[in-house]
Amino acid sequence: MVAKIVTTAADLLRTTEPDRLTTNAIAEKAGVSKGSIYQYFSNKEEIIDAAIERLAADQAPAIEDMLRSVTMHEPEEAMQASIDILIEFTLANRTLIRYLAQRPERVRAFDIVSGLSATLLAMTTLHMGHYRDQYRNELSPRALAWLFFNMAVATTLRYVESDDPISLEELRSGLKFASSGLLAGRTG
Repeated sequence: MVAKIVTTAADLLRTTEPDRLTTNAIAEKAGVSKGSIYQYFSNKEEIIDAAIERLAADQAPAIEDMLRSVTMHEPEEAMQASIDILIEFTLANRTLIRYLAQRPERVRAFDIVSGLSATLLAMTTLHMGHYRDQYRNELSPRALAWLFFNMAVATTLRYVESDDPISLEELRSGLKFASSGLLAGRTG
């Protein structure tokens, strides 16, 4: 029963803003009574937390596969592909990301369950270590990876939170331009 409720809530979160999601809608779509929901969850927030964890766990493997597929590409190509993956994931989950941005305590749960932050950072560090001669030598591979990861994630999240302050293509181009500054022989 719990799995059915959480799965239904996760499905609804793909199309409904979390603040607009109701226990009535969850119960109706899951085919259970509203009373049944409250046997397992104290309130709607607990259901949403469980649904967010489910979404994170469900989406993480596909995103990891996409990131793995570009990990050992040439540096500029790998960085650009990683940025594209990040932007597409963020835009596909825009409503959920805005919800999480207003509730930082839930972001940590999303990160822990999905493991995406750690995976992306590890893959980027591996990539930058492997192609060490093509990156700026003033910084260690881990520092380069951390800067790239945080620049790309923070900028993309801020873009979504700010209601698209520039065009999507400008965001994409700007992140790719900024990341190219990590490459050797580039002054940005």
